[in-house]
Amino acid sequence: MAFKPGIPAKFRYLLWGQSSVTFGAVVLEVALPLLAAVTLQASPTQMGLLATLQTLPWLVITLFAGVWIDRGNPRRIMTWANYGRGLLLLSIPLAGWLGWLSIEWLWVVAFAYGLLRVFFELSVSAFVPSVVERTQLVAANSQLESSRQVATVAGPGVAGLLVQTIGAPLTVLLNAFLYWISAFLIQRIPSSESQQVRSPKLLLSEVGEGLRLVFSDAYLRALVLSSATFNLHIGMLAGLQVLFLSRVLEIPPAWIGVIFAVVGLGALVGALTAARFTGWLGIGGVVIRMQLISSLAGVAFALVQAPPVVAATLVGLILFVKAASTVIRNVNVVSIRQARTPQHLLGRVGGTSQFVGIGLGSLGGIVGGLLAEWLGIREATLIAGLIAMFSFSWLFFSPIRSLKGLPEAMKA
Repeated sequence: MAFKPGIPAKFRYLLWGQSSVTFGAVVLEVALPLLAAVTLQASPTQMGLLATLQTLPWLVITLFAGVWIDRGNPRRIMTWANYGRGLLLLSIPLAGWLGWLSIEWLWVVAFAYGLLRVFFELSVSAFVPSVVERTQLVAANSQLESSRQVATVAGPGVAGLLVQTIGAPLTVLLNAFLYWISAFLIQRIPSSESQQVRSPKLLLSEVGEGLRLVFSDAYLRALVLSSATFNLHIGMLAGLQVLFLSRVLEIPPAWIGVIFAVVGLGALVGALTAARFTGWLGIGGVVIRMQLISSLAGVAFALVQAPPVVAATLVGLILFVKAASTVIRNVNVVSIRQARTPQHLLGRVGGTSQFVGIGLGSLGGIVGGLLAEWLGIREATLIAGLIAMFSFSWLFFSPIRSLKGLPEAMKA
């Protein structure tokens, strides 16, 4: 991957390590369900529980993980989280070869894997400000997001090919090596931080400190409330989007697959151009404008009404723009949060932000489904788009609107 001038060389270990993990995670999203469905003949309910257990840790452990990261060593946590995920994945083919593999074991692995993923993802966000200069945050986050989107575009095809040629268990085994490679690369980053142990009582008080910090600061409060509202919209669409495309617009399944590929391409374009847009518009201007574009695209998506060929073209264009603008916005939001937060509080602030955002997002599927049953699919999709508009209002009526560069760190 291209390495932007001016960013310290040690950042490349983090970038390559995260790229390896992200590609592995995307492959696993295909291989693990196929292993459950084809090899273990899992029922729909068992498959649903498998998917839920992979994301449940974001609601269960995120706040506590943020405190642990602040009081520990993010580099060390990332390293051992990846060694641990590699071992968990290794257990799947081993169990298969020994005749012990079951859907229950996949549930255990999925939940434990999700716990370690929470620690890794929060540690990456907390660690970036320690390996690049403050003025390089947007460029660094843009490169990290680019690596994620490249994996999102390429990973599913590679996963399908691997599962088809060598089978799901061996694909999972290859994935284990990707996590160990990532751990090795991240371990090479110089770090002088030392692990600190805190009592459970202090841990609980520091969870509350993270929540108070986020909601007492005008910048962080606007970011987290905007993200939570937009994620509610995204959560609603997760259950409605395919139904809207197939049943309301009558777009064939093959074309829907192409549309999703276009969405991935839009996200990649957004990641690659985020730093350039920030230079043109200023960090506050780009966040406000991109949030507005993403929100308007959510409304426009629900209003599409045309024959299938035309509808597919319009939807592809709308979702391409939405994906690109959302990623550009996300890169800058993360950079603002990192710059605004004191170094020793990055884990807690990141954990609180993810907890609130994903918590509301997880409710979206249920809300969207109930609204679709009550009002209809198109109507529920339109309501999701209107909810997205509220995410723009949180930012518009905040100090973020006037930001030209990164804000000063608050005094802790």
